[in-house]
Parts: sequence; structure tokens; C-alpha cells
Amino acid sequence: MTASPPTRNEIDNALRLQDEFDQGKPTSAEEAMAVVARIYGDWQTAREQNLPGREVPDILSYVRDLADHGSVTNPDRGIIRAFWSYRSQPEGASREVRHQFLAQACGQTSGYQVLEETPAGALLDSYHLANPHVQQVLAADHEVEVAEVSETNAYAWKTVSDRYAEAVAGPVVTFATDITGGSILGANEMPIVLEKVGKDAVSFPVAMPRHEHLPPEIDALIANPPLRAQVRKEDFDPTTSPKDFAAKLADLDVPENQREAHEAALWRLSTANTYDELNTRAAQNVPAQQQHSAFTPGLTPKPATRPAAPRGPTGHGVYDPTLAPPAPAPAPTGVEL
Repeated sequence: MTASPPTRNEIDNALRLQDEFDQGKPTSAEEAMAVVARIYGDWQTAREQNLPGREVPDILSYVRDLADHGSVTNPDRGIIRAFWSYRSQPEGASREVRHQFLAQACGQTSGYQVLEETPAGALLDSYHLANPHVQQVLAADHEVEVAEVSETNAYAWKTVSDRYAEAVAGPVVTFATDITGGSILGANEMPIVLEKVGKDAVSFPVAMPRHEHLPPEIDALIANPPLRAQVRKEDFDPTTSPKDFAAKLADLDVPENQREAHEAALWRLSTANTYDELNTRAAQNVPAQQQHSAFTPGLTPKPATRPAAPRGPTGHGVYDPTLAPPAPAPAPTGVEL
């Protein structure tokens, strides 16, 4: 499955959903009291159910129980699950939109599951437990510490996110530009998705941005969805070394049709200590008319100056410079070949 980019109507709907959510955020203690009253009512309903093994003696234990047991599947949606992280300004958008709402807008038109629209996710989203006003009212009215509210909120979202990812049983659409290692998507959800359904099940409706410090062909390589699902933005941070990125890139599960590009990228990255050095060397050594690489789509590959190192025993393109054949010796000057 290849997910289509969001339409203009979906982008407009996402911005509307975002504005509605932001307008509903408590901005005072009085508004927070209404939210806490609703959480209290849900807690009392849970207590009345008296489910075996699910005691909820206080309001925060109710929130944890909701995260542990609440449904993370919307019965009105299909098998495809959407994931999201951060924000962007897609083509046609008048301003930035948080990817949560882009996922929700596209989910409404395409039938995607979205965590914040599942029974458990929708309740947690409406509780605004990260909001300082809600935290302070909960602390004052229910004799808990603000830090406990924060910890419960973090536990709840990690738990429902993990359970939502564990429920994957088919294709996945991911609304993210770059995936960061510190995000819930990068640290928790995507590793689970890759284990459950594999790299080929993941598609990205939002384009990956151009990373100007990377050579274009390497940037294009990591934009390939099966690789994009495995790469983290920190792997190729411009303050790090290309050799460090090569080590990360070598560990990826590479599609067969990207193996040549992957090997070429590993070789090129391993030759420089900085990205400035990498790009300067490329500009000096490659004439303008020859700046198409062996892995530019649609072009017939040309022999490399130095063959790429063979793949290591893992089959994932592990780079070992000791395996690389030596460069061919230059022909003697003045000898006709």
C-alpha cells in the first residue's frame, strides 16, 4: 500500500480540528475544574462497575486502568492504523498543522484507525492531563502531587500507544516528516510496528524534507519508505560524522531494490569525517555532467571508481572496509590504451 498525500480538503479539516482542540484547552482554574469534574464522573462510573482485578481506589488509578484496559480500536474504522509525530506545513496548507489532526482528518475520509479517536485515546485526549491548570486542580481537589499527575499522564500515553501499535494487523500509514528517536513514534511505536508487520507495510503520506547537508542521492535513499521507517533523525544530524551515519545505515534491513544504492551510500559516507568535507569532495571530484549517481532512479548504473564493499554476514549491508577491494591503479601517463 502507498498512502496518497493529504488533499486540500483534508488539510483544511485538519486545521479546523486543530483549532477546535486548542480552543477547548483549559486556560484557567475554572475551566480546568469542568475537565476534572468529568474525569471524576468517569472514575465513579468505573468504580460502580467493580470489575474483578481492576480496583480504582483513586482518580489517578482510574486513569492508569483506562490506559491498561481501555479499547484502542475504533469499531467504526478499518484495519489500517495511522501513526503520527510532530507537525509540518504540507503543500497547500496555509500554516503548520500538527500531524495528530492530519491523521484524524485523513482517517475520517479513508477509514484509518487513529489512537486519539479510539475509546481509550479519545478519553485521555479530552482529559488534558498535561495541562498545568488541570494538574493543579487535580492536585488540590484529590490530594495528589502535580508530579504524580505528570507521571500518570506519561504512563497512560506510553501504555495506550504501545497497545495501539501491538494491535497492528495490516498496512500502516505514518504522518511524520522525520522520525526522532525521542518521540513515542520513534522510541516505542515504530519498533513494534516493524516487528509486527515489517518495513514493507509502512507508508508515509507526508513528504520527507530535504536535508541539505546530505548528498541528494543519500537523502533520496533514506526517503524510501522501508528505510525511512527505520532511520531516526539523530542518525544523520549535521553535527555528527558521516561515518557515524554509515554505521547506523549499515544496520538497516534494506529492500532488495535498494541494495546497490545502500552500498554506494555506505562507501561514500565512510570516506569523510564531516558533512562539509563530504560535500566539498563531491563538488571537486565530480564534473557537473556526471553528477548522476549509480542509484539515480531511471538511469543505467555505471561502473563505480571503486567497487562497493560486500555485504556482511547479517545480510543487512553491514559495512566492513577490510572487505573492500583496492582501487584500480591509474594507467601510465602517455601510454595509448
